[in-house]
Amino acid sequence: MSRRAGILEFAVLGLLRESPMHGYELRKRLNTSLGVFRAFSYGTLYPCLKTLVANGWLIEEAGSTPEDALTATLAGRRAKIVYRLTAEGKDHFEELLAQTGPDAYEDEHFAARFAFFGQTSR
Repeated sequence: MSRRAGILEFAVLGLLRESPMHGYELRKRLNTSLGVFRAFSYGTLYPCLKTLVANGWLIEEAGSTPEDALTATLAGRRAKIVYRLTAEGKDHFEELLAQTGPDAYEDEHFAARFAFFGQTSR
C-alpha cells in the first residue's frame, strides 16, 4: 500500500468514527482536516472506500433515511450512499492510531495523525 493510500485509509476511518457520512461530505471533511495541499479526488476516495468495505471495516447504506432514498428514487437520482464504521473498522482504526515509530512522526503522516489526536486514549 502506498503512503498516500495509508494516510487516506487512516483519515477515512477516523472521520467515520466520528459519524457516518456520504462520499461528498467525507471528501469535503478530508480536505478540511488535512489541508488543501493534500486534496483527495473522488477517483482516489471511492476506490479506498470500496477497499474498506471489502475488508469489512465499513458498511454502505443507501440514503441517510428511508425518506432520502425515496425522494432520490422519485426524482430519478441514485440515493446517496452513506458509509458507516463497523466494530472491526473501529478496532482497526484504534490499532492504527496506537502505532508508533517513524511513520507516526514523519511529515507525510503527521498531519493526519494530529487531526485525530483527540481520539487517542489518555
